[in-house]
Amino acid sequence: MATTRVPILTYHGNNINGLEYTNNDLVAFQADLQLIDAIGWRIITMDQLLAWYAGQLPDEAVKQAVVLTCDDGTWFDYHDLDHPSYGPQKSLFTLLKNHQLTTGKQVHMTNFVIVSPEARKRLDQLCLVGRGWWGDDWWQSAQQSGLMSIANHSWDHNHGVLDNNNHSDDSFADIADEASCDQQIKQAQLYLQEKMGIGFNCPYFAYPYGNYSDYLHQKYLPQKARELGLMAAFTTRKDLVSRDTDRWAMPRLVCNYHWNSTTQLADLLQGK
Repeated sequence: MATTRVPILTYHGNNINGLEYTNNDLVAFQADLQLIDAIGWRIITMDQLLAWYAGQLPDEAVKQAVVLTCDDGTWFDYHDLDHPSYGPQKSLFTLLKNHQLTTGKQVHMTNFVIVSPEARKRLDQLCLVGRGWWGDDWWQSAQQSGLMSIANHSWDHNHGVLDNNNHSDDSFADIADEASCDQQIKQAQLYLQEKMGIGFNCPYFAYPYGNYSDYLHQKYLPQKARELGLMAAFTTRKDLVSRDTDRWAMPRLVCNYHWNSTTQLADLLQGK
């Protein structure tokens, strides 16, 4: 009997360098939603995936199903915006909502946001378009919509443009002791819980850049998971999730990195 495996797809709403599939994740996302529906696949939530992973749902619940995620939490994830170089852009959230209205089918996306307000302000100036489009004003509305959940993508991404000790300039592998892990993950969890209010639950964490230290992966997260309220952590490793997958290193497929056309995505969904 073949092992059941589930793909997690990842997008970056701020990846806008043109108006084609290969240089605009918003364009790609709209095409991918249409593909998923056309080939008879379904979208399930991260909660459903983890329930199946824990043996609480049968294989039939996740067959021909995908999980959608996005990273960083810029305004392009939720707000429709007029890009200064490429014109009007429909957000990931709007595309999700429109797809649900058109098909009548379940849609959902887990949004891994950079949490620190100071880091987002700095990143907006240096890595986006400098218009204040990395705020957190929309987090609660997105969460309450039922279409998008807010999750932890670290305090400040340990991004190379920030004032830190990230000498490798884009690596989370440097987060390798308890103090650094607390600063990046625990601080972010606490901020999210305070920001989002009573009843908010944040059980998922995505490693910035998809990489991690042995200490973070093998010691910190397994030992502090209960305290932090975390159930799983996600990489950008090219693979599909099975019940044998390491819960602290779950793979995700990244748009315009692991695939750059609907044809390639169709192959990936089928494990090719």
